[in-house]
Amino acid sequence: MTLRQLECFASIAQMGSIAAAAENLHISRTSVTDALDTLEKITGTQLCVRSRSTGVELTVAGEDFLTRAEEILAAAERLESPVSDQGVQGALSVGCFSSLAPTVLPAVWAELSQEHPELELTVTSTNRDDMLAGLNSGVFDVILGYNLNVLPGISTATLYDTQMYALLPADHRLAAGPMARIEDLAQEPLLLMDVSPSREDILSYFAHHTVTPQVRFRSPHFELIRSLVARGLGYSLFIQRPAGDQSYEGLPLACLPLDPPTHVERTCVAWSRKRAPSALIRAFVAAAQRHGEGLRPSSHGTA
Repeated sequence: MTLRQLECFASIAQMGSIAAAAENLHISRTSVTDALDTLEKITGTQLCVRSRSTGVELTVAGEDFLTRAEEILAAAERLESPVSDQGVQGALSVGCFSSLAPTVLPAVWAELSQEHPELELTVTSTNRDDMLAGLNSGVFDVILGYNLNVLPGISTATLYDTQMYALLPADHRLAAGPMARIEDLAQEPLLLMDVSPSREDILSYFAHHTVTPQVRFRSPHFELIRSLVARGLGYSLFIQRPAGDQSYEGLPLACLPLDPPTHVERTCVAWSRKRAPSALIRAFVAAAQRHGEGLRPSSHGTA
């Protein structure tokens, strides 16, 4: 078994077909096919199912083998990396969902700046689609977002789990209750967080329960919506929750769990399977995981 064979298999898993894997690695299709055949012969198991119509799909054994293959490739990459007495150096480009950036990045960056003072961090706050496009193209080295673990072609590490909740003015008639019922919220004006995936998550929550919300206002700006809610202009649904339940103006806000509750939202840090994670990426992921549970939103009954 060789590293090149493992690299071919990882590329097949990433690209979804032998032809695309060959193009990605700049080698012949025959070489990729031979590598896959050899691995299946060595392991004595079928690692994937090949189809002209759907490409290549990993078997359960193949998924397990991929995890171990990526670990070996990452270890090999570390051995090839030069050892520096000054620690991790260079630039790291991070894509981050807008409401997560002020919560996750400060703690992680502060730790990294102490341990690796030569590290240069570039941060771009954007939506999930742009983050994924940037990760695939190499614009971003790592990205931070929700439910990235369900997407193909990337490796992820979990930071924490939480759930969507209702944000209301502190003096709202529903704020005194233990939960915010979806039927009651449907009678109120919704201030919609208009950025992917929040927009889709919120609207699908209502659609799943056959309830139509009254959307009064749309904005991609997390803090603007929180301030408008505090002023009594409507309510909103959020996943991320700051440490203090106050708007920028210092006005109080109420956070209530939803009835019925939503599915669990997983906050993840992710990197591309196209390339073995560098020392910079591994340092960032490790720091994010160390802070993960401490960064979880304050308990609002559903987190």
